[in-house]
Amino acid sequence: MGFVDRYVRALGASNLQDDAQHRQAEPLLASAFAAAAVSGDIGPLLHRVKYADDLMRDPGNLAQLLRLWTAAVVKRGRHRKWVPENTAWDAQAAQKLYRTVAELSLAHWLDGICKACGGGGQLNQQVCRDCEGRGDAPIQHAGGFVRERVKDMVSELHGIASSHAARASARLNGGRANKSGMKNK
Repeated sequence: MGFVDRYVRALGASNLQDDAQHRQAEPLLASAFAAAAVSGDIGPLLHRVKYADDLMRDPGNLAQLLRLWTAAVVKRGRHRKWVPENTAWDAQAAQKLYRTVAELSLAHWLDGICKACGGGGQLNQQVCRDCEGRGDAPIQHAGGFVRERVKDMVSELHGIASSHAARASARLNGGRANKSGMKNK
């Protein structure tokens, strides 16, 4: 069972005590400790919004994630010189681009399953035309430039979430983390 599965199972646990008989809280603790290891890591928030907010019903998490992700997209876009920002008009257009890319990429990462086939890649025993059998929804944007930036940022989100899950999983597999952050042997 992977980290995400264990994390989701922990979210639904009826008893989050952390003792010899109850270890349901371990994935939640591992996620917190893994986040503390990397400054500015949005991985735990990505997991919380994607997997926990259905249970927790906290819309503030999505708003916070969108703010943080938009700032990250602005930073990446400027570093990669997506568009020039020489004039006030250019800067305003760039901000609109960054915001659009952030919103579309986050929305796609959170719910990027093909609606036609339900993510299975097949429809009526044939390859789904909408997703071409991949199970992922196509990115819906007319402009090729924006679509390519969104694809790039969706890939970044997958990388951030995978990296966080790997660090948290290593915490889980390396020993039982107690409340002080030390491993029990």
